[in-house]
Amino acid sequence: MKEKILILKSEILKDQERLDNLFKKSEKAYDGFSGTGDYSKLVESAFYVNQIYSGCERIFKNIAKSFENNIEQDLWHKSLLDRMALDIKGIRPNVVSEKTLEYLDELRAFRHFFRHAYDTDIDKEKFRIIAHKTNLLRSSFKKDLKKFLGFLDELIKA
Repeated sequence: MKEKILILKSEILKDQERLDNLFKKSEKAYDGFSGTGDYSKLVESAFYVNQIYSGCERIFKNIAKSFENNIEQDLWHKSLLDRMALDIKGIRPNVVSEKTLEYLDELRAFRHFFRHAYDTDIDKEKFRIIAHKTNLLRSSFKKDLKKFLGFLDELIKA
């Protein structure tokens, strides 16, 4: 079990590095859009938001595989996200807070739109809200992961 936890911790830390890079890229692209109105910068930022959510989801899948061994197939994106907010007594604490869950759920919905949109533009005002939530997510997710990594450290010591 200890090896499994060490692997999970390493995966989370590596994904966290990748996410930090994506947050920076998204912010830079959105600042470029805000400064120039260049729609391609808005699309670039939206692409990074899509990747940010996918990176968070990757972390969640690895955690679920390590602790619960089962990911529901029906509406699994939403189910996985909701599960990460659960404190599962005797197994693991919640991975994300309610506030982080709220931000992630908004990004999940945006990612769905982004991946499935056809022949439609991204609404600039709606995306402004998503960009703001992405910035808020950055610090809350980092704080939540730090807490969860502390839990993993305790398991490793045991």
